[in-house]
Amino acid sequence: MLDHVQGISLADLFAASRTPQLRSVLMEGLSDRWMRQVRLSLFERMRNPVQIQASTNVVDSLDNALAELPHVILAAIVKMTPGDARMLVIIDGDLIGAVVDGMCGATSADPFMRDELSAMELRIGKQMIELTLGAMTEVWSVLTPLTLTPVQYETSIGMLAIADGKDWMIVTKGVIETGTGTGAITVVCPYAAFGMLEAKMAQQSGLFGQRAVDAHWENALADLSDDVTVEMRLEIARAQVAIGVFEAMQPGQILPCLLLPDAIGVVGDVDLFNADYGQSDGYACCRPKVAGHDEGESAMANENAPNIHDPENNRVELEKLHPLLQAAPAVSSKGVIERVPVTLTVELGRTNISVKDLRLLRQGQIVVLDQMVGEPLGIFANGHRVASGEVVSVDKDQYGIRVTALADANEPAGDATS
Repeated sequence: MLDHVQGISLADLFAASRTPQLRSVLMEGLSDRWMRQVRLSLFERMRNPVQIQASTNVVDSLDNALAELPHVILAAIVKMTPGDARMLVIIDGDLIGAVVDGMCGATSADPFMRDELSAMELRIGKQMIELTLGAMTEVWSVLTPLTLTPVQYETSIGMLAIADGKDWMIVTKGVIETGTGTGAITVVCPYAAFGMLEAKMAQQSGLFGQRAVDAHWENALADLSDDVTVEMRLEIARAQVAIGVFEAMQPGQILPCLLLPDAIGVVGDVDLFNADYGQSDGYACCRPKVAGHDEGESAMANENAPNIHDPENNRVELEKLHPLLQAAPAVSSKGVIERVPVTLTVELGRTNISVKDLRLLRQGQIVVLDQMVGEPLGIFANGHRVASGEVVSVDKDQYGIRVTALADANEPAGDATS
């Protein structure tokens, strides 16, 4: 059992073997199909004998993918809907020239070096991009309706920045051979854009052991989150002090801690959020400031608070033990025990909240506590209520807590209110 552990995230034990490969494997399976469809379309529309020499898929950065392209290209920046991602479809200039030569009746490859594309080659290149997009849309439609819309055509590699160069891309390259030359069609797509297709594939085929969503299970969890409630408390002061401080506690005493810069919303032993606090309709309330909190900034009171025991800097040194002589009186250990550190907390109030409402809690919302304005604050030692108190000014622009009453022996130790 884990105690007092914050920030736990669920571990996927199969992530190392599945996640880095799943989307690229999905793309590989689909790209083989649409490359064959492109080959068929080129033959039907342009009457070119076409063969696919190779089809490869790699996960790489955008910069590396662009660095491997030839000097002469025609590329389309394509918008993917839904998902609003952008991809690149790039046709080698040599492949466009080979197709145009074949349409013009050439029977052998053109050996000259191509520096740019002619007007006719640009027009045919755009048609080849449209054929590629049509093939991709048709193949991917078995998973999800997808619209691929060219928004811009470019012949310069420097104009193809669709994302940060450090973003991962799935790069699919099909090498195509015609009777008059060879070239490649390259598709560069952001890795993240395949999240939707990946989910659809997993639901339909059970790929890599995943399964479709169980609606009954989801409904059961939704009902559970509605019914289950947790107790949330709002702490406005917190410090590590010696247990002797509580043994000597008396009404009127100022506690050895200052108010925190922000209150902290806590469930169990987990700090959930920082919050402002005030009142609403006579009750204390809080307003979350952030979705989570920085443990280092707000978990402890001001470092200059008087008499705060810091166990990291002022460790309790154990007294050296000596063998007891027979019949010798025992040495009292009270002095040592009085220096044992415990957690002192001061609560503004508590409230019961459903798990569903807790998950929906957002910055700026008001949470009303069960503490009425003017009622004593709860003072706790390691979660056990030991006294009540009130906020007082201890210095310029600084506030502390004054003990107003010790806990009643008949009062439940964990009760948050007097």
